[in-house]
Amino acid sequence: MATQIEQSEAARLEGTRMTLGEHLEELRGRLVRSAVAFVLALAVAWGFHETLSDVVQEPLRRAVEWLNADLVEIHEAEILEQGLSPTRFFRTGVPEDASPTERLLRPIPSDLRGDGAGSGFFFYLRVSLYFAFLGAAPIILWQLWQFIAAGLYSDEKRVVHRYFPASLLLFAAGIVFGFTVMVPYGQYFLARFSLEQFRYDPKVDEYFQFIKSLCLALGIVFQLPILMLGLARLGIVEPAFYARYRGHFLLVALLFAALMTPPDPITQMMMAVPMVLLYEVGYRLSRLGRRAADSAASA
Repeated sequence: MATQIEQSEAARLEGTRMTLGEHLEELRGRLVRSAVAFVLALAVAWGFHETLSDVVQEPLRRAVEWLNADLVEIHEAEILEQGLSPTRFFRTGVPEDASPTERLLRPIPSDLRGDGAGSGFFFYLRVSLYFAFLGAAPIILWQLWQFIAAGLYSDEKRVVHRYFPASLLLFAAGIVFGFTVMVPYGQYFLARFSLEQFRYDPKVDEYFQFIKSLCLALGIVFQLPILMLGLARLGIVEPAFYARYRGHFLLVALLFAALMTPPDPITQMMMAVPMVLLYEVGYRLSRLGRRAADSAASA
């Protein structure tokens, strides 16, 4: 029975076999559709570049708000310990329930600082490009899948259909987690470490590089449970292998975090810890998945 299925699959693939020229023509069509989708998404993103820029800067504003609150406590302690005048650090005539930013004479700015005349323009452009790619990604990935699917067997297609949607959702979850949690807390902890001696002055290029590398790395990291489950379901890796090499993976997580994040231990640990937790999730899922596969095979 299995041989008949394999023969029918081989016959189907033979019937859809294309010449090199037909492959190139098919690839060209897929690339054109993907490019059109990206250009349209870029046009829409550029139309809202200021709004999207505000969205990208929201984690920074949260971090700056926390830093200014800490700065108020630092200055209040200096006033008590050194007998300094409050007017040295705080504005006069401000209500007591005002925000830390409103109370401080020189609060940490929540606006990004550019190093050149074109810094703002290129920041808008990069933000628009990344949002355009995210918006067009479903169409681009669909075109890629349509090009590849013609040469796959039905069981290989089933594997992709089963895990690919979950993979996309996990990638999006990693980006959202990085954007809403890792970026603001990473900025806060990095700046808070030296807040009493160095004034934090966020720059456009540094902030964009920070948010881009962190969110992209977390999107990749969140693929770990799906990868582990898929390898276990296919019988390539036994779940016991994951349990045996837990300690080794801790070292891998630290090395990966060191490569994918800025060179500071706080941000690296903020990435390494979720990696270890995701590894444990992947291990549990692989055990369940392998049991299901064994039960289906013995039925």
